[in-house]
Amino acid sequence: MRVLIVDDEAAFAEPLAQRLNLRGMDAAVAGDATQALAMLGEPWDIIFLDVCLPGMDGVSLLKIIRERCADVDVVMLSGATEMNKAVQAMRRGARNWLSKPVALESVLEECRKSRERAEARRRAARLTEEARWRSLGRIAEGVAHEVNNPLNIIVQAAGMVSDCLEGPEAEALPDVGEVRDALRVIVKQSLRVREITRKLLMAGKGLDPRTGPLDVRAVVRRVLGLLQGRMEQQRVTCMTDFPADDAPRPHGSPLELEQVVLHLLENALDAMPDGGTLRVSAKIEAAGDGESVYVLSVEDSGPGIAADILPHIFEPFFTTRRERKAAGLGLAVARGLVVKRGGTLEATPSTTGACFVLRLPLESSEDDEKTA
Repeated sequence: MRVLIVDDEAAFAEPLAQRLNLRGMDAAVAGDATQALAMLGEPWDIIFLDVCLPGMDGVSLLKIIRERCADVDVVMLSGATEMNKAVQAMRRGARNWLSKPVALESVLEECRKSRERAEARRRAARLTEEARWRSLGRIAEGVAHEVNNPLNIIVQAAGMVSDCLEGPEAEALPDVGEVRDALRVIVKQSLRVREITRKLLMAGKGLDPRTGPLDVRAVVRRVLGLLQGRMEQQRVTCMTDFPADDAPRPHGSPLELEQVVLHLLENALDAMPDGGTLRVSAKIEAAGDGESVYVLSVEDSGPGIAADILPHIFEPFFTTRRERKAAGLGLAVARGLVVKRGGTLEATPSTTGACFVLRLPLESSEDDEKTA
């Protein structure tokens, strides 16, 4: 947990930060508002803010903190003569106030409450994301039924017309070659629309209800084998790095994971049409709740992801590959499958390449019992 103490009394703030660090936290001190503002670019979980600061006071600084870091908890520190300002700060969004001299137990209690609020926000965000994908799944079912039925009729009708044009008498018809070409386009584009609806269904429903411990290395190797020809054609070099075979494995569906990895690798290859380096690595990482997760990273050496595009890349039908007439569903499908299994899929902005990070829950004893 990262804690920022904004107080001009170094004799109070420095020892407090040291005591918090001894308890496993990452605590830092800012002596005034200017220093605190410079440190707001770093991620903080909670800020202890003195009401009375040199220059800009704590209440004015609180307003700026709330504008820049809406999710950061702020607890005011005030003396007995500063209660009016403390009350004013509470009205402006401070979580609580502590009266000086502050007991360490009170500070630790505020940290505990902040940690619980952060976890509640993460749970709410996950539930919102899951609800969004459930809604997408219901919409997708309707789209698939409404679109696929007329598509089948179009494809069949095009096939019948094509059969009629195969006889010798058809050669005498004017522009018969152009008609045949048009029929091939109709069939090709109809099948493409059918593939889009299939992917949309996958985004909402997934591929396989059967789950178990995943051999991620084997899945990645299978997908790389499928893409080997394309990588050679584009002169893309692939580097892999995985944990030992006896390392903990994530829980999920092999077919779903294969689909996710395929979308991520295809997206990376799209970013390197003229060659580059593809890195696929995995590790076990400690999570904030004391547990561990399996982390799979897919990194390319392409142009990276622009900051204005980053918030939209997982949206259905969003694409920057206009020249390839992409449907813009690959990353949306991938995230939908991951979220369904309790994981996360995020992208890192960069000007020297893009990195997609997949986090999956590890296999547990409960999962073993369900699989059995």
